[in-house]
Amino acid sequence: MMSVDSRPAGEPSTGQFWSPPIPVDDVELNPTLLRQINFCDDRRGFRAYVVQVFADPVGPPEAVLELAFNRRSKRACAIFEPVRAPDLGGPGDRGVAATDPIWVVANSPRTAIDAAFQALVDRCSD
Repeated sequence: MMSVDSRPAGEPSTGQFWSPPIPVDDVELNPTLLRQINFCDDRRGFRAYVVQVFADPVGPPEAVLELAFNRRSKRACAIFEPVRAPDLGGPGDRGVAATDPIWVVANSPRTAIDAAFQALVDRCSD
């Protein structure tokens, strides 16, 4: 798993951890994210991915980062969504809120995830 923590090997890691980007069908993406890429001239070049985000590498995911990545234009749009806690009730396991779309420049889905996550961290610092 990837981590925002860059401790030397052998030391316990802390912070957020995430899975590698998992390819999914476009229809599985958040409707807000789909609307963003539908406005792009190169919308057919976007591929959909989901990344599970963990606070503990052995625990359940706490959020998902949805990503639409275009390899040709090296652009990506992402949305971060918390996963609904099971004790909150309600149908499904989708988040009850999501961030605004985050546009980044990247060379691969993995670097797009890194850039989007850093953009989220930077937004929280403001």
